[in-house]
Formats: sequence, structure tokens, C-alpha cells
Amino acid sequence: MVAKRDGLARARRAAGYTQETLAEVLGVDVKTVGNWESGKTEPLPYKRPKLAAVLNVSADRLEELLRVRPASVAVDLRNKPHAGEEELATIQAMATAFQVADRKVGGGRIYSTVVTYLQTEISPRLFDPASDVLGERLFEAAASLTEIAGWMAHDSGRDRQAKQHFSQSYRLAKAADHPALLANISASMSHLAGQLHQAEDAVRIAQVGLIHAQRGPGRQRLTARLHAMTARGFAMQGDLDASRRALTDAERVLERLHEDTPAEWISQFDEASLAGEAALCYDALGERRQAERQARRVLELRVGDRVRSRAFGQLTLAEVLVGGGEIDEAASLGREVCTALGSLTSSRVRSRLADLKAALTPHRSVPEVQLFLADCSHVLQPAAALEADTAWPV
Repeated sequence: MVAKRDGLARARRAAGYTQETLAEVLGVDVKTVGNWESGKTEPLPYKRPKLAAVLNVSADRLEELLRVRPASVAVDLRNKPHAGEEELATIQAMATAFQVADRKVGGGRIYSTVVTYLQTEISPRLFDPASDVLGERLFEAAASLTEIAGWMAHDSGRDRQAKQHFSQSYRLAKAADHPALLANISASMSHLAGQLHQAEDAVRIAQVGLIHAQRGPGRQRLTARLHAMTARGFAMQGDLDASRRALTDAERVLERLHEDTPAEWISQFDEASLAGEAALCYDALGERRQAERQARRVLELRVGDRVRSRAFGQLTLAEVLVGGGEIDEAASLGREVCTALGSLTSSRVRSRLADLKAALTPHRSVPEVQLFLADCSHVLQPAAALEADTAWPV
């Protein structure tokens, strides 16, 4: 028997919607709304912010309305030989859905949803004897989802929480003895260390990750990403030769992706990802032409649902162009980012947009800059301060 979410149906009626009209507003089938209310399925993460807004409830309240787990429908994993695989597939599907939503709308809108999922769905399983059938695989899932939470915390300006999530994720991956995950999380921690202006830690953590990457699947993709993180750390230290060597290593490894073995739970790292990192490195090192070339390559490759990634590429290119005196195009790119922020909740994008605003303000007499500054006034909010008061786990 499937338990009904009566509270969700009541909230719909209180907001003045039938199942049909709610489905129309959300762009889903009527049957989908019915399945949500009957408890058969749950809204995907990227649908939840709009659902909460339409029902005029908070994100936390929506999670309460969706959280129906009666004992009568509990799954006994010990009595179902394939239940472990099914449970893991469900967790992987949720992780993928979270990542897709994150790329489209940013971490700010769904961070609390991911944390709630970890607290209510994943953490209890780690200590449930019935979950023994999953073994280390459950720790892998917990590590990956915790890393996702770390990225969303970082994207929403909560860097202290991001560091805590990444550290916990690393420890879970160690418990699972999963080299690819350890390498992946090391790359994430190296990135955050760079954002916190801890250049030496960024290089050190990336190099630890390179050791992990040699022991598991996904070796080429992970190694390329970690070389790119190493390059960023060296660029922050002003070491041009070391940064260039690391970027060359990343390019060389990325060319061998066809040799890679598949790896679960790791982030995608491709030519556009490397171009974005290279552009930042060259910009930090004062290599404007190289930085511009790499930033334009990002915009060629980042299309579709990679809204935030494209926005970062636009901002990097705009910053480089300001340095070269190409003010009109820089302002035009800034305006495009302002438009993207209408559907994107990302403190990182807002912070860099604020930096671009500061760089362009002295050129306010330029008409395109005036338009950019006007757009900024509608979308910019104060950026959250960076925090770091705990040690890295490596």
C-alpha cells in the first residue's frame, strides 16, 4: 500500500489549484501531480523551488509535505537480494537530478533540499543493520552526495559549510576505500582552498589527489582535473613555469580520455572545463591573449543547460577584455550574465559580477557600461564573506 501525501493535496487546494491547473503551471502531466500526492513518486529537485513558490510554502515546509515514510511500506533489504542494487540506483538517480538542477539554477535554491535528503534518507541507512547488503557502496553514495552538498554550499556563499561537507565527504570515501572518489573530492577541496586564497594548500591537496587517481577507475579524467587544480594553485603563487607545465600535463592526459575506464560518482571534466581553468590561470599570470583565447573556447563549448558554467566563462572573458581596454564587449558580456541571474542562484556568480561592476564603473560614460550598471542594480546583492577555520582532512 502506498501512503498518500494528504498535506501536499491540502496545500494545493489552499493555493487555489486543481491537479490540472497545477500541472499546467509546472509544465508536467496531471498524472505526475497525482503520483506526487499519492506518494508513488517525488518531484525532481529542480522542480521543487517552483512547486514551493506556487504553493506559497517554504522549501523546508515542502520537504515536510513530501516526507512520507510509513512503516507499512518499509523495505526490508535483508529479505530482498536485489534491493541493495535498487536502492543504490535510486540514490544515484537522485544525485544526478541534483547535479542537473544545480547546473541550471545554481546551488542556492536546492542546497537545503540536498542536506535534507542526506539527513533523512542517507544518514539513517549508514547505521541501519538492514543496509548491510549495500556495504561500502552506501558509503560511496554518502560521500558523493555530501560532496554535492559541499559544492552547493560553496555556490551559495557558505564556504565554511562547504569545507565541512568536503572534509566529511573525504572521510566517507576513505571508509569506502574508493580511490576515484578520493581523487574527485581532493580536486573539489583544492578548488575551495584556492577560493580561500590558500594557494599552497590548493597545490598540496591536488597532488594528494593525483596519488589517489592512479589507483582507481576514471584515471585520465581525474588526473586532468587535478593537474588543472595544481596549475591554478601555482598561478596564484605567480609561478608561471610551473602553472604552464601543469596545464600542459592536463591537456596531454585529457587527450587520452578514450583510454579511461568508467567510474561512478566522479565529476565530468572535459575540454571546456580545462579551458575555463586555463583562462583563469593565464589571467592571474598576466597572459592576456592566452586567457582570452581560452575564455572564448569556453563559450564555444558551454551551451544548453550549463548556465552557471557559461556565466563563469562570460565573466572571465569580460575581466580579460577590461584589462585590454575592450570596454564595450566586456559590458555586453556582463549584461548577458545579469540576464542569466534571473534564473540562477549563485553567490559565486554574483560575487564575480560585482567585481566586474567595480572594474567597469570608472568607464560609466560609455553607453554600454551605463546599461550594464543599470542591469546590475537589479540583480546584485552583497556577497557572503569567505570563512575558513577548520583544518583540511589531508
